[in-house]
Amino acid sequence: MKKPLGEGCALEGLPSRGAKFISSCKGRCVASTIRWIHQGGEPMAAPVDDVNELRAQFNELKNKLQEISQRILELRSNRDSANGEVKRLSAELRALREQYMQAKQVYSEKASRKKELYEALTRKKEERARSLEELRAARELLRRAINEYRALQNFLGVKKYDEEEIRAKLEQLEWQYQTMTLPPEVEKIVVNKIRSLESIYVNLKHLNELKLKINELRDKIVALRNTLNKLNEELKGLLAEYLKVKEEVAAIRAQRDELRQRMKEVYEQREKIREIANSYHQQLVALLAEERRLREELERVAILLKAKELSRHIEERRKLLYGKAMEALAKYQRGEPITLEEFKILMEFNLIQPGGSPSGQR
Repeated sequence: MKKPLGEGCALEGLPSRGAKFISSCKGRCVASTIRWIHQGGEPMAAPVDDVNELRAQFNELKNKLQEISQRILELRSNRDSANGEVKRLSAELRALREQYMQAKQVYSEKASRKKELYEALTRKKEERARSLEELRAARELLRRAINEYRALQNFLGVKKYDEEEIRAKLEQLEWQYQTMTLPPEVEKIVVNKIRSLESIYVNLKHLNELKLKINELRDKIVALRNTLNKLNEELKGLLAEYLKVKEEVAAIRAQRDELRQRMKEVYEQREKIREIANSYHQQLVALLAEERRLREELERVAILLKAKELSRHIEERRKLLYGKAMEALAKYQRGEPITLEEFKILMEFNLIQPGGSPSGQR
């Protein structure tokens, strides 16, 4: 069975867009060819080389289009994969930036606390230094007071004196000296006695003052020692807390710096992959443009090839009909009867005038 016009040609496998375009042109191409036939044109065979060349060009374009389509799929996949990695790295970078800001905040707080502890340690050390200096001064005063006390004791001798008793005797002698008339010898003795008692009284009074001062200094030294012990304990606690916070500051600083370095690495990696994704995209855009160009070229070649194949098919049919027309004309010229179909063929090729009535027509 003969195939209808247009079947079995090189249009099979053409992309749908090209097929739709060609189908819209098919009627026009066929109509133009038929008009040419009805106008009585001479039968001409389409050059085989043109058809083969167009078919080869069509196949070459189709192969190129398939290769480019495959390359487009690969590039689109690579680009999408790279963009996905860029998104993943961007999310990781945001998470790292959040951790970095948290670490930075903690570092600021810890560093501030470290500074406060350092200042507290400095103040506490200064306070302890003042207390130590005060303790040394008190000890020196105590040493001097004890030495003076001992020297005064040695001066007074081993005899025990009562300050009030000495003062009472002294007041009594002074009263006698002032109120009584004494012989010169007795007066001299009384005066010497008064002077001796005054000396004893003054030294005894000073001795008692020194004793009181020594006791006060000893109490002060005890209080200063207690203060120093308390300051040392406070310093010990502050120092322990300071060292702990110092370690925490060092640790959080290391974490902060590590996060900053990691952020830099992830950022550089993301930008590098972004460049790769952009490169894929640029190649993809170029290939898509090339694909459009090839599709348009393929559609053009397909239309030309279809026209050539239709022309050749029509010419083959016309040759066959022309041969039948020559046979019918010969019969007609011999006066033999011809069929209605033969008459139509003669009319188609203008081999008989319209209105002519061949003899024996049935």
